[in-house]
Amino acid sequence: MFHIVVIAVIILSSLKWGSWNRWREFLPTIYYFSFFNMFYQYISYTMKAVWELDGFFINMFVTDSLYTMIAYPCLVVLFLSHYPEEIRMKLLYYLKYIATATLIEWAAGKMDSIEYFEGWNLWWTILFYFIMFPMLRLHYRNPVRALMLSIFVIGFLLISFDYHVL
Repeated sequence: MFHIVVIAVIILSSLKWGSWNRWREFLPTIYYFSFFNMFYQYISYTMKAVWELDGFFINMFVTDSLYTMIAYPCLVVLFLSHYPEEIRMKLLYYLKYIATATLIEWAAGKMDSIEYFEGWNLWWTILFYFIMFPMLRLHYRNPVRALMLSIFVIGFLLISFDYHVL
């Protein structure tokens, strides 16, 4: 039930405050975000997970799919729609999204709707959000640079959590 509420809030927030008339402009970044989420899901199913959702809606596949194909695209539209130009406002904007995402994940942990493994914890999640939101913006502005940086971020995470991919 937790995940359905989160997904519904993201959708409703995006419909109210997102610039859906610009969705085509945001589409490459939506693909970027969804692709890397599916990449993590593939790695977690075939090798090992560092976090996993609990309290599914129907089952884990359906819940993950709803996030990947509905909630995350809505989040990208919402996030990119009102990105500020002033440097101080950019920092506050990032902090607002990072704090909100962290609070949601903290609540998920309290409600047993997420489980961590292999040393992953809320602090790793916070670090990830500090990377993820700027990478979404970077991808929107410069997709090639974002993809190149993503390789280093993925490498860092794979090494940090002892994934043996080669």
